[in-house]
Parts: sequence; C-alpha cells; structure tokens
Amino acid sequence: MSTSRTFLVAARDLDSSRLAVERARLLARARDRIILVHVERKILLPLGAHEARHAIPDAALSIGTAKTWLDELAQSVASDASIEIETVVLEGRAGTVISDFAREVGACAILVAAHRPGIMRAMVFGSTALRILRFAPCPVVVVRDSKVTAYQSAVLAVDLDPAAARVIAAAQNLLPKAQASLLHVYRLVGEGQMRLRGLTEQDLVPLREQALANAEREMAQLGAQIPLANVSLEVGFAGSAIFEFITRQHSNVLVISQHRGSLLEERTLGSVTQFLLYNSPCDLILVP
Repeated sequence: MSTSRTFLVAARDLDSSRLAVERARLLARARDRIILVHVERKILLPLGAHEARHAIPDAALSIGTAKTWLDELAQSVASDASIEIETVVLEGRAGTVISDFAREVGACAILVAAHRPGIMRAMVFGSTALRILRFAPCPVVVVRDSKVTAYQSAVLAVDLDPAAARVIAAAQNLLPKAQASLLHVYRLVGEGQMRLRGLTEQDLVPLREQALANAEREMAQLGAQIPLANVSLEVGFAGSAIFEFITRQHSNVLVISQHRGSLLEERTLGSVTQFLLYNSPCDLILVP
C-alpha cells in the first residue's frame, strides 16, 4: 500500500497561487495532504538614529487577511474529499521559512508559481521561488504552464553523476503515470583547446566516438532504473539541447537536478538549471 505524501504550495497571493494549487491537486492522490503556506512579510522601520529597528507586520498582509484568502483558495480546489487541504501562515524570510517547514512536515515537494515575467527576472536572483530553490530539502515544482492538466510526457535530464538517481526517484514518486524520456546531453570536453593544440578533425573523431560510447554505457545503466523510459542521447551544449528536445517532444514537464552553487553564482544566469528555469517551455521539477 502506498504511503501518504505531503505537498506544500508556496502561496504568495490569491491570483498567482491558483495554478500551483491546481497542480498540487493533480499530483496528489487519495490520502495525500496539501498545505498552502503563506509567509507574512515584514517591514523594518527606523525609529531614530539611536533607537533599535523594529519589525512590524505589513498591514496589507496581516495574518487575518492572509488566512482569509488562503482558506478561499483551499476551498476553490477542495473537490476530492480524500485529499486533505490545510492552510498555514508563517513569519520570516519566505525562502528559508518555507524550506524549514517542508523539512519539518516531511514534504515530498514544494510547488511555486512562476510569475513576474520579464528580462530582469532572467538576470537577477531575487524572487521567493529562487530562495526556496536554494534551501529546499525536497523537489521544487515550478508551475509555468497556464493550462494545468495531468502531466503526460516528462523529460528527465540527467548528468552522469549521483544526482541522476535522485532525478529518477523524484520522477517515479511524483510522475508515475507520465511517459518518461531519460535524456543526457554530452560533448567532447575540451574540444576547443584540443583544436588550439593542433588536433585535426580526423584526430577528434575517435575521441568523440569514445565519449559517445561512454555515455551510452552509463545511460544504459540508468535506464535500467526506470525500464519504461525512452533513453535518449543528444550532443551539444546542455541548456540549448534540452530546450530543443523538450520542444520536439512536446513535453509538459522537465525534471532536472538543482546544482547548488555559491550565492553569487545563483544571483546571475550562469548555469544550465538557471537557463532552463527561465526559458523552459514547460513546467519544471528541480531536484536537490
């Protein structure tokens, strides 16, 4: 018998959170629990040059007000009596507070809605969603698609490292009914430097063949962990190759590991994960 799971929905406001709540409802099954979590923002007011600064609740987002719209949001999706839906209002910094709460309740996933589109979002680290990604103890589902339907086609983008097993496990737990494509993008590392050292195109051919053979061998081993998945290899740069693969396959969710770097690295668009977070044509599940 399957065990019950807990999904957290990071609810910023009534409008932007509806898609995330609908997605949680579709991911949940009987006896699962969905918790809508809003973190009350604080503002700091200087009381004087020699006086302490005090944190006071933002009047527009008081606990009473937040609880009201959270309950309204919960009731709007409470169509399945076998799924428990709760609401919680917390205080503090949203990214760390929600991540700590997810750890406390043993959440299987945190869901956030992608919002605030625009070029600045793709350049600067600053949203609650990204802070949650930095600290989350479980997969984070970033809901991008405005049409929330059951996931039918999932791309599991993996490196040939220990994170691949976690990506597969997350997909098996969250997407048991989706058709999975296990994807690895490889290339001959250092090819440009080899050319500078004088290697010719003919010299590079056996090296590329060896890189392909190594990737095929390791992907076969990973494919054994998820037997019904289609195993695919693409050559090129990971971000663009994954994007193009998703587009060709018309996939509606991408599962990928979240390689956590330094705070400075996560403030700029510098990694494959960051690129796909902002540019993927479908929802993402980022696995820590």
